[in-house]
Parts: sequence; structure tokens; C-alpha cells
Amino acid sequence: MAGVFEQFVAFGTDIVGLERLMRLLQSLFTILTCYPGLIPLLLPAQTAHVHRRSGLAMLQLSGHLNLTRRALRLFWCLGSFRSSFSAWAGLPSESEKGLETWLSITADSFFGLFGLVESVTLPDLLQVRHFSVLGYAEAVKLDGQAQGLWLAGLVCASLGSGIRLSREVFARTARSPAVGEAVVVSDADGEETDDKTATTENAGRGAGDAGAGRQQRDQQPRRGREKEALDKEHSRRIGGLTRKLAAEVLDVAIPAWSTGLADIEPGTVAVATFLSTILTGYAVWERCGRAIDEKARLDLACK
Repeated sequence: MAGVFEQFVAFGTDIVGLERLMRLLQSLFTILTCYPGLIPLLLPAQTAHVHRRSGLAMLQLSGHLNLTRRALRLFWCLGSFRSSFSAWAGLPSESEKGLETWLSITADSFFGLFGLVESVTLPDLLQVRHFSVLGYAEAVKLDGQAQGLWLAGLVCASLGSGIRLSREVFARTARSPAVGEAVVVSDADGEETDDKTATTENAGRGAGDAGAGRQQRDQQPRRGREKEALDKEHSRRIGGLTRKLAAEVLDVAIPAWSTGLADIEPGTVAVATFLSTILTGYAVWERCGRAIDEKARLDLACK
């Protein structure tokens, strides 16, 4: 099991983890600037003048963090396009592509276009003197229009996650036997009997049947461990899909607010961003922990 400090180091040096950490700070600063009454609670010993200056500093820091995150995501659009193409080319025929696959392809395509616009407009949004690509006004305009691409991608992604989650839950429910259901086994003639009948018949059989019964009993612990591992994997996938779906639904509030499609308070949007960042950041945190554990197992196997 990876230690917390070691896992945090891996999380902080991972580019996705670092971006999530910056997003968490940015959303926290935005919450404090939208609700300035919270600042005195954090700085109770300071004066009202310091509280106002702290709010202005947090607002400026939020803008700097936003641009820094954009720089980290400069080439993420290429990864989105690659994921979209890989999902499209991964199956031999279009009839084998389920609805969630097409939703994933569409979502990654929208995310790629959105990231591409973000990357193109970044130089102008930095407002470097004597340097411009599209012009600041045009960059701001394109940046606002790109929010629609992000919104479309989030809607497709959330629908796809919902379908995958429902299928995982249904598969787990269908695989688990009902409570009180008789466990069916096959006798030597291939006929199915329940446990009580099988036990009665096996009691009167010869040594060969007794040996087969012992072999079956010996296999039961192994089957139990396999079932436990399978249930654990199902639970992990269901938990991951649930967090992913919740994060995507929360993120919808950001482009819906910025495009004017929804009348939401900026503070509410900041809170939704904060919560979605925790959910998506936890997925990266888990991935870093699994990578550390896997590396430790490989190092132990090589010794």
C-alpha cells in the first residue's frame, strides 16, 4: 500500500494531478471572492482593509492559475483526438459499436476541438506586449464560443458514463444469485440437482464419487476468492463511473453559465467546480497509488 506522502509526490509530479491541484486552488479562490464574508473567517485577526486586499489578490491569483492550467493543457487536445480516433477504429464494424461508444467518440471530438481553441487563443490571452496571434478581442470571442464545444462534450460524456454505469450495475445484479436460491450442481449423469439432493445421493456412492466430492469442496475456497475478487473489481468500476458521472454533471454548470444557457450564481458555479475537481482528482490520486503499488511489486519480484 502506497504511503500518503509518496502518493502525494506522485500526484504532484503527474501533469494531470498538478492541473487538478491548481484547479482546486482556483475554485477555492473563486468561492472566497464570490462570498467575501468567508474571508474574515479565514483571517480573523486581520482588519477589514486586509480582507478586501486579500479578496483582490485571490481574484488575481485565480486568473493566473487559469492561464497556467491552460499552458499545462496546451497539447491535451491531441490526446482527445487520439482517444476519439482509437475508439472509432478499435472495432471492426460499425454495428458492433454501442451507443456509449459513439457518445465517447463524439465527446472526445468535442473536447479535442475545445482544447484546440484554448491552445490557439492562449498567446493572446497572456497579453504579452508586442506579440499577438489573433488579437485579444478575437481571442476572447473565440474563447467564449468554445464553451459551447465543452458543453456538448460534457453532455455526451455524461450520457455515455450513465449508460456504462447502468450496464455495470445490471451486470453485477444479474451475476449475483438471489437470496435463498438453491445452488445448482451437476451429478455424474449430468442431471442438475440442488445441494440437499446431491448431498443425499453422494452419501451412498462409492469412493470415486467421494473423491469427486472432495475435489469439488477443495475448489470452493478458490471459487470464493475468485468471486470476491470479481465483486471487488465490479465495485471499483462502479465507484469510478459514479464519480466520473457526478463530476461531468457538475462541470456542465460551468459552460452552461458562461454561455448564458443557465442562470446560475457565480458562487454556485465555483462550488460545483470545487466538487468536480475533488472527484476527478481522486481518480488521479487512485491511479498514482496503483502505479506505486505496481512498481513496488515489480521491484520485489526482481529481487
